[in-house]
Amino acid sequence: MDLHCKKCLCSQTGDVLGAACRTPGCGGVIEKVPEFKTLVDELPEPMTCPRRSEVDMTIFKVPTSPDHWQRFKTNGNRVCSYCGSLHPDDWFALVKESANAPETAAYRDAVAIEPSDKRYKCYVHQPGVRNACEGGIKFYMMHLPRGEGGEISVTEEQKKEFALAVSKTRARFDKFLLTIRKDN
Repeated sequence: MDLHCKKCLCSQTGDVLGAACRTPGCGGVIEKVPEFKTLVDELPEPMTCPRRSEVDMTIFKVPTSPDHWQRFKTNGNRVCSYCGSLHPDDWFALVKESANAPETAAYRDAVAIEPSDKRYKCYVHQPGVRNACEGGIKFYMMHLPRGEGGEISVTEEQKKEFALAVSKTRARFDKFLLTIRKDN
């Protein structure tokens, strides 16, 4: 049985169901980790995750049943059942929200868009979403919409919003770091 503290999301070897969390200053209680399938609704339209082509399925014995989008019951984010990537429409909505948030907003109070060191992946930090059991936290570029010839189909406005979201996220994070440094 997987256990964690619902308050801080931490777990430690030897945790006991119903016991106090041992994380200093937390004050939470150890609970059973809910099964992911209880946190989302499966959407009916099947699709094939583009990340499936990256791995030889015979090695890992991964089921080849159709993939689908899953919608979080808490915030409505849709994620891929295979790789966990946000749905492209949800991704672009979060990018727009980040781009439109004031640069003066506190780092953790606004949606943050952060490219990773991997060219095919970006991270999303949403207020109230601490991990992948609470909402979408990543986007794989393979899920971008494609045209008839397989080319990526993204508008100029979406490209500009992405660049602005990344820029504002970095500015909010830099401001956050300065605040931490002043406090220490």
